[in-house]
Amino acid sequence: MDTALWKAGSLPRECDLAIVGGGFGGLTAMARALQQHCGWRILVLERYPRSGPGIAYGGCDSHHLLNVPASRMGAFPEDPAAFHSWLERTQPGRFAPSDFVPRALFAAYMDEVVGDALASVGGSAPTAVGASARLPPPTFAQHVLVRAEPIMRHVDLLFGSGDAVRAGALLMAPGLPAARAPWHAFDEEVPLDLLAPDPWAANALQGIAPDAPVVIVGSGLTAIDIVSALRRRGHSGRITLLSRSGRLPLPHADGAATNAEYDRALLARGAREALRTVRKAAKELRARNLPWQGALDGLRALTTPVWSSWSTKERMRFMTHLRPFWEIHRHRAPRVLLDDLAAQQRSGSLVIVRGSVRSLRCGPQGVIVTVNSGSGLRTDLPAARVINCAGPAQGVRNTVDPLISSLLQSGVATTDDLGIGLHTDIDGRLIGNEGKAQERIYLVGALRRGDLWESTAVPELRMQVAKAVDGIAALLRQA
Repeated sequence: MDTALWKAGSLPRECDLAIVGGGFGGLTAMARALQQHCGWRILVLERYPRSGPGIAYGGCDSHHLLNVPASRMGAFPEDPAAFHSWLERTQPGRFAPSDFVPRALFAAYMDEVVGDALASVGGSAPTAVGASARLPPPTFAQHVLVRAEPIMRHVDLLFGSGDAVRAGALLMAPGLPAARAPWHAFDEEVPLDLLAPDPWAANALQGIAPDAPVVIVGSGLTAIDIVSALRRRGHSGRITLLSRSGRLPLPHADGAATNAEYDRALLARGAREALRTVRKAAKELRARNLPWQGALDGLRALTTPVWSSWSTKERMRFMTHLRPFWEIHRHRAPRVLLDDLAAQQRSGSLVIVRGSVRSLRCGPQGVIVTVNSGSGLRTDLPAARVINCAGPAQGVRNTVDPLISSLLQSGVATTDDLGIGLHTDIDGRLIGNEGKAQERIYLVGALRRGDLWESTAVPELRMQVAKAVDGIAALLRQA
């Protein structure tokens, strides 16, 4: 998406729908609203515009791969295979439905989705209040929303710039708030240009000598992307992945996996019983020479209802003991990437260390990272650059994000029982401190993880977007 579309200037005084977030959720919400509910005045807000939809697709380079097969990446629930159809139209025969294709291609597909939606704007259309007028296209604004106040039949939006907008409804799709870098409490003596708290920042990988050592904090999918990006830039030095688990994501199956079938009642008994059930399913698949990945993939339709049925105690048990294993089994990586990392490990150019950052200090090669290992030992790692790939904030109760913080402080929003997201009803409307749904404020995406758990991948997000936009349409028709 052309970043020139995002304007930092004046905002409209009012709109029918305001959308927070220029990622997949926000842009598909805008497209769905334009295509199915013509006549709305739409304001789309993004704090950090990128060339693609959000961090996942706007911060990547041409080699970063999706971790969901192309056949499941369509923007709208009515046509989940639309992305692969687009690939067949633009690059016939190059990709199979099960392929993990470059994320930059998905960004190009989303550009077309947005472009088609914008092209549909024009002519005479009914407004939210039933009048007829020639309406402008959506406004794309680079502004920071700091407060949202539901008042009677609208939502007042207040911005860090001092501007205010009156919206008929607010759809929030901001993603998870960023966590502070793991070293933020003890980096005062280290030059900031040796530290990369945001791995997707334009300068995060710049200025690193080809043979210089690099420490990456994290060993998940983002860390894999950064290792790949460094190697493509010609970096040949030693890279250390430092994480609490010391584990990489596991591979996707080679070809289509056969999904296991489950008795939902067994899974609903709690985290321990669910673990035993899934392990048994994986063993049975392996005994039939079928990929174990089908044991996890068979959970997709059951994850949210099972999570919702667990008590807070069972959810906490899962978070404390099972989450690290869930992450590497559920959020897998293409085998070709893992094979490349394995080759680097054999050569000694890539090392995975289990532990956490204890301190930073200046050293001969730039930085010395002191690590607390799992066994209590301390290790020093030299680095010319330390890159944060530890992921987003794990909780929201103490967030420094201005909008989320103000929503919680004002009682417009509440957290889920674990404090890892915002509490919503089944339609995605925020639940306030009086236990009632905010009828004009909807939430889409990862901030619903406390209620739904699975709330990050395109297949889940497009369903949430459709439900939210259709709910807002019913609301605005009453105006």
